[in-house]
Parts: sequence; structure tokens; C-alpha cells
Amino acid sequence: MTGSASVPILDSELTIEPVGIEQLQAISELAHHIWHLHYPGIISRAQIDYMLDQRYSPSHLAETLDRRGSRLLVARRGRNAMGFALLAPAEDASDEVNLHAFYLHPDHHGRGFGRRFMDHLVTYARSEHYRDMTLNVNRLNIKAINFYFRVGFTIRSAVDINLGRGFMANDFIMVRDLA
Repeated sequence: MTGSASVPILDSELTIEPVGIEQLQAISELAHHIWHLHYPGIISRAQIDYMLDQRYSPSHLAETLDRRGSRLLVARRGRNAMGFALLAPAEDASDEVNLHAFYLHPDHHGRGFGRRFMDHLVTYARSEHYRDMTLNVNRLNIKAINFYFRVGFTIRSAVDINLGRGFMANDFIMVRDLA
């Protein structure tokens, strides 16, 4: 993926820019903070910690950045990171991009930042000629599911994914037509 995401997007309160290798520790810390605020009551603390270690350790994020077409972006207000997103081409559909992560600190929910961040991701994906954007979301994550409905996603299917160590991801796969 190349193109518009390499240029920071600026508005009066929001900056969206690619994450460099030197920022991976900060993104990992932000992921831990957000997950520990948001996911209790949806999944266990043990599963939160396991998934964070599997997905958002600095070393895993570095591997992610090395994958062809992957794009890790950070959203900031001023100098403070408030969220991040990870896009990557779908493995089984050349015209589809997967949104593997889309997180915004709860202090910034309900203020339009998530919608503007998503709008940027959609614009970027369209510029790369993707037809659809997909994501997985826990079926108990009602707040996120409702947000995704509001920004144009629909439910494609439900899946149960074995994560290892006895943990399961009970997810909806959601899709947004980018045409």
C-alpha cells in the first residue's frame, strides 16, 4: 500500500500519520491502556493480556510493519496519541483490505474523532483501489459494533476462532463497500 497515507492528515484537532519503528513502544503502551479500559466485561483479563502480547508487543508490531502492504497509523491530538489503526491487504481477496485494529482511547469517544479517523482510512483504501474493507469485532463489543454500523459496515458472518491457551474469539466479520 502506498499513496495518501504516507502524508499526514491534519485538521484543527486531529493528525493521522504512519507509525515509524521508533513509535512501536508507544503504540504498544497505548494498546494496553485502551484494552484494559475497554475490554473488561467483554473478555477476561487473562485473555486481554494474552491477546495484547500476541498482537501488540513492540516485536509483533515490528513484524507487522515488515509485511507487504501493511499500514500502521496513529491518530493524535497535538502531540498526544489517542488511537491507532492497522490495515493490511486481505490474504484471500486482492480487492479487499482488512482493518486489523481500530482503537481510540475512551476519553475521545463520542466527539467525532473516530468517524474522522475512519473516514481517513476509507479514503486511503479507496485510493488504493480496494473494493471492500473488512474487520473482526467481538460479538459482545456492542459499543464498537454500533459505531461500525454508523460508519457503513454490515455484518457478513459470525466466526469462532481458537486463539490458543483455551481462548476463543467469538467475532462478527463486518464489511464496508468502498465503491
